[in-house]
Amino acid sequence: MIDDNIVKLELHPTETEISPLIYGHFIEFIENCIVGGVYDPGSPSSDGKGIRQDVLELAKGLRPAILRWPGGTYVNTYHWMDSVGPLNERKKRRNLIWGGINDGVFGTAEFIEYCRKLGAEPMICVNMASGTAEEAANWVEYCNGEPGSYYADLRVAHGYPEPFNVKYWCIGNESNAVPDLGAQHVPERYISDAWEFTKHMKLTDPTIKLVFVGTTQDYTWNAKILDSLGPVCDYFSIHHYSGGNGMYGPFGALKNFRRSLDEIIPFVKEYSDRDEPFNKWYRFPRRQEPIKLCVDEWNIWSSTPRGEDNRYGVKMVYNWRDALWTAGILNTFVHYAENIAITNLAQMVNVLAPILTAGDKSYVQTTYHVLKLYRDGLQGKRVDCKLESPIFESDGAGTMCALDTAASVRNDGSICLFVNNLTENTAYTIQLPEGTTAKEWVSLCADSFEDFNTPEREAVKMSVKEGGSAFTIEPGSVNRFII
Repeated sequence: MIDDNIVKLELHPTETEISPLIYGHFIEFIENCIVGGVYDPGSPSSDGKGIRQDVLELAKGLRPAILRWPGGTYVNTYHWMDSVGPLNERKKRRNLIWGGINDGVFGTAEFIEYCRKLGAEPMICVNMASGTAEEAANWVEYCNGEPGSYYADLRVAHGYPEPFNVKYWCIGNESNAVPDLGAQHVPERYISDAWEFTKHMKLTDPTIKLVFVGTTQDYTWNAKILDSLGPVCDYFSIHHYSGGNGMYGPFGALKNFRRSLDEIIPFVKEYSDRDEPFNKWYRFPRRQEPIKLCVDEWNIWSSTPRGEDNRYGVKMVYNWRDALWTAGILNTFVHYAENIAITNLAQMVNVLAPILTAGDKSYVQTTYHVLKLYRDGLQGKRVDCKLESPIFESDGAGTMCALDTAASVRNDGSICLFVNNLTENTAYTIQLPEGTTAKEWVSLCADSFEDFNTPEREAVKMSVKEGGSAFTIEPGSVNRFII
């Protein structure tokens, strides 16, 4: 323990750029995430195309840099041609994964329009399980092709003369998961199919960036995938969901996630550094940049939902402890900014989400405020933070620092610093480096770790305080300083 709870902080700027794409989100045809959330023609808040404007405005507040769609596990049954063209000609299909019917109204064009409204890069996941490589390539042509070919002309006929320019494409989703649809859970099968998807899609548009399926659980899978697909792998996908059980359960799971990053990053780097010959007869270029990690699904997902009971526990009510955890994982992405290029919070609306609808109302969860505070502040080049923080126990998962930090030098030369206190009862005084003064201090907190928002009550308290060089960091608080 530090004497008198005074912690001195050192700041060391680096040349590592923080990718804005770490502030990504994800929407899927699951429960009421898209239908009943993003798209809700029966709501008085919706425009003439059925897009809920209250949800859209809250989503704009998060300024997602990239948006992933249409799945998730759902993508294993998704056929993009069902959901383009005149609305009355689109096909209705049962949602075999999450239940209900997808009427095809929120298709490719609607997704792209939504991304444009948010200012987000679109990220599309293709169907490997029941789709074909040719189908995926046709989707690329529909999105990115110049007029003069069949599917590009089809897009023009649907009212979109300019290409959508979708850069990021996921080749399958959690394909190693045996219970999910598809035969690609065998690595050799995934590799064989992924190569065909790569060839068809890259020959259609050589400029697209591809995301391949990885895991933090099975390094035999990872080795086989990268041994074969490394030359064309721009991003290697991993997913992380922390459990919320136990007093410090999510923080323990976060610590384990950081350990897994310490293992997988050098593993991927080994393949990234290889400079093997690439056969010119592929007729498209090999990967040009180092392989980066893409955490294209992350969140807290308890086995038992805190909110409405449902089969898969996806309608979570997030309390303030969960918001502190969210700050911790965002700090993590900044710490590993050299190797993590894209992350997507799963999901954006209603399902494991910071934005909720309740009939004609919409409101935000505790995590929303943290996500917004980070997006508005932490960008530019990473600054390494050094401090001798106390530690606390995390229910058998080892120890974790009581104070969690991240910082960056922004484009205007200012330093954005986050110092978060993960303890419930202990305050600490942070001493900035000598000669350093913060001109802005914003703090988020709640009355207790268990506190949560409702449509009628906002639990999160934001305060803007005076600057200085020494600050008392209250228990259970997220603190942003501009220096």
